[in-house]
Amino acid sequence: MPDRPNILLITTDTQRCDTLNCMGYKFAKSPQLDRMAREGVMFTQGHTTSPVCGPTRCSLITGVHPPIHGAIENGIKRREDLEVFPDVLHKAGYTCIMVGKTHFGDLPASFTIDFSMTGSSRAQGEDLYTTHLKEHGYEKPKSFPHDVPEELFFDAFAASKTIEGVEKSLSNSPDSPFFAFCSMHAPHGPLHPPGRWATLYSDEDLPDFPENPSTEGEPEHAQKLLGLRDRETRTEEEINEVRRLYYGFSAYCDDQVGRLLDFLDEKGLSDNTLVIFTSDHGIDLYDHGFDNKHVYYDNTWRVPFLMRMPGTLEAGSTREFAIWNDIAATILGAAGLESDTLQGFDLFGPVASGEPSPRRCAVATLYKSCALATRRWKLEYYFEEGTCRLFDRKKDPGEYEDLSESELHRDVRAALIEALLSWRSDILDTAFLKARTSGSAPVAARVTEFVKEMTGCESEQRLNERAEVIDVLFADL
Repeated sequence: MPDRPNILLITTDTQRCDTLNCMGYKFAKSPQLDRMAREGVMFTQGHTTSPVCGPTRCSLITGVHPPIHGAIENGIKRREDLEVFPDVLHKAGYTCIMVGKTHFGDLPASFTIDFSMTGSSRAQGEDLYTTHLKEHGYEKPKSFPHDVPEELFFDAFAASKTIEGVEKSLSNSPDSPFFAFCSMHAPHGPLHPPGRWATLYSDEDLPDFPENPSTEGEPEHAQKLLGLRDRETRTEEEINEVRRLYYGFSAYCDDQVGRLLDFLDEKGLSDNTLVIFTSDHGIDLYDHGFDNKHVYYDNTWRVPFLMRMPGTLEAGSTREFAIWNDIAATILGAAGLESDTLQGFDLFGPVASGEPSPRRCAVATLYKSCALATRRWKLEYYFEEGTCRLFDRKKDPGEYEDLSESELHRDVRAALIEALLSWRSDILDTAFLKARTSGSAPVAARVTEFVKEMTGCESEQRLNERAEVIDVLFADL
């Protein structure tokens, strides 16, 4: 058995927290992720780095925030000159396995076992899946309903290919640890869950949601992105069907997670394998009047985040904050490796030692906006419009009352804006300085050693401190 642990990263696409029973949503059917929470650690305040796919996935692979890697919205490519964490693992002797959706630019050459899907110049997974279906007499489903059985559907295929990749690694390099990334596409639309999963939920199973929410109060740029996908253009029957299929599709993903956990258990790999499960963002299923992402509501920004490593991570324990920027640092930390460029915290070391999460708040960016979530408050800031939104996460968990114009909340709003914009300036300044420490001018020479000692986490830590102070100062509001 290798000295360093194996690592399995499992991600879904567009999965909300309320798809997990273990997170307090008792209507949700998620037995496998509930099992993972019982056997490991659940972060109750898991957040993505941006409430859309591309920027978040680029932050995953690079460990830095979107303003640094450059993919600030979907459809914008990231910088290719940044270090990516699979390269660090590969250099340390890991066999790296990629399965499923990438959406983070060209696939690093360090993934020597490649069953990837879209977003990669070396992608072959989608072709393999098409061939796989044709061999069994099916075409790729384009709409619902369809006749592809669940064991042949893409996410089951991804789980199977992950198992195949791990078995190949164990056979070819038994003394080397593996890093396997199983990236499912569901429950991202189109919503066409296979077989029994399409009818798993009835209307009566699903929670109520507010009557007649409107998109009228959404930020201007968000309204442009949302287009006509608002609740006013849908019948109640159409909305209920979307919700039934979405939660059924999420339960189907849960089942695939169970297959992967069972495989590790059966092979005797569980105790030496760190498993991380999370999703790249959620979606607002008409809770605020629309069916989309691109906004910072909890439904779209907050995501499931679980870790399991029996005997190392305390079973059934919980922590608070984690964001997608922490994944790279956590994986490298578990492997005994590090990189000073990462703008994220190693969660593995502190959690394995029984300590709290080193992250005390969540922060995200999207295009010309950014957001900060503390335990109590959420502040969104929109540069193009020069406006903000403020929500009290304790008194208004559904986020329906914008307090940004409230005189009572003027001081907390100002403190949150200052903390958020200082952080954004901080990460940009640090990246700029570190890229230019090779200069020979007197000023550059004086600051070079100071800049070299900077780590990407310093900006995150300063924001942590500001966020905690704000929560204490305004606790009585």
